[in-house]
Amino acid sequence: MGKIVLVSSPKGGSGKSVLARHLLVSASQAGLDVLGIDFDRQGTLEKWAQRREVTRATFPDFAVATVKSARLQDWRGGLRLAERAALTIIDTPPSVEDHLPAISMLAEMSDLVIIPAVCTQDDIDSVGPWVEVLKKRNERSVVVLNRANRRTTSFARMRGKLVKIADVCPVEIPQLEDVHVPSSKGLTLLDYSKSRGQEPFEEVWAYVRRQVGL
Repeated sequence: MGKIVLVSSPKGGSGKSVLARHLLVSASQAGLDVLGIDFDRQGTLEKWAQRREVTRATFPDFAVATVKSARLQDWRGGLRLAERAALTIIDTPPSVEDHLPAISMLAEMSDLVIIPAVCTQDDIDSVGPWVEVLKKRNERSVVVLNRANRRTTSFARMRGKLVKIADVCPVEIPQLEDVHVPSSKGLTLLDYSKSRGQEPFEEVWAYVRRQVGL
C-alpha cells in the first residue's frame, strides 16, 4: 500500500471535500497514481468525481481523479480499494465523535491526518478535542486553515490559539468566492491555467507531499 492522507474534521463546513479534491487533482497532475475514497454517506467527493468523468469524456486532457465510495462500518474493506495506489486521499464525514472507532483506525493507518478548520472560536472548540485524540494516539496531524482572511484582526488571534494546540500548515487557503464554481463540472481551480486561486492549493500540496515523503 502507498501513502495515505486522511482529511478529517469534526466541524461541518470546514472545507474537507474542497481540500480533498484539490489534493487529488494536484497528485494526478504530478503524475502519481492517486485514488480518493469517500467515506461520507453524502458522497460529495464521489459525486464530484463522477461529474469529472463526464467532463473528461469531452475534454480528456484533464487529469484523472478516481474516487470510490466506502462505508465506515467496513473501513478495512474501504482501505483495500487503495492497495495499488501510490497515494490515497480519504474524505470522511463530520461529527467525528459519532464515528470515532472507525475514523481513529483510519487515522492510525494514515501517514498524515489533515484537519481543515476556519479561523473561528467555534472551529477551535470543535477541532481541539480531535487534535488531542490524535496526539494521544501518536498520529501525525496538521491543521489547514480554510477561508482565511489575514486582514481581519481575529485571524492572527485565532491562528495563534490553534498554533498552541496543533501543528498548523504554513499555507492558508484564503476566502475564494469562485472555489465552488468549477465543481459543477467536476473540476477544480487547478484545472484552469489562469485561476487566481491556484497558488494556495499548489503550496498546500507541496507541503503535504513533503510531509508524507512523496
